Amino acid sequence: MQIGTQLQQRRKEHNMSQEALADKLHISRQSISKWENGTSLPSFANVVAISELFDISLDELIKGDENLMKELEKGPKINKAAFAVIIGIALGIVAYIMSTTVFHLSEDTVSSWIMLPLIPSFIGLVWSIKWRFLNGRFL
Repeated sequence: MQIGTQLQQRRKEHNMSQEALADKLHISRQSISKWENGTSLPSFANVVAISELFDISLDELIKGDENLMKELEKGPKINKAAFAVIIGIALGIVAYIMSTTVFHLSEDTVSSWIMLPLIPSFIGLVWSIKWRFLNGRFL
């Protein structure tokens, strides 16, 4: 049985709406809907959370869904934000080395220029935080 069908069945057995299940898993209702419709698959962390929530074994939850098993075998994927951070750090290191060796700039000058991207980076960080999630989690 596919995980979406099984999830929907378990959710209904527990008289739980998609919204209530989404709140318990700290995700959106749309994610639950996509899993149940088979348009996307849950992450491994969410599969474990579902297993614990409905008190069923991971074997029972995963083994019937070939697509989910293949997806979980692939391992973790790097998300776009992490990729951008890695590329940014690599470019920063290359720029630092080039500016001190090729262009013979002093380390003080390079340090001053390095501070410029910090402001937009901080604004981007603040902008990307899911404040609604944090407010519900810590209040």
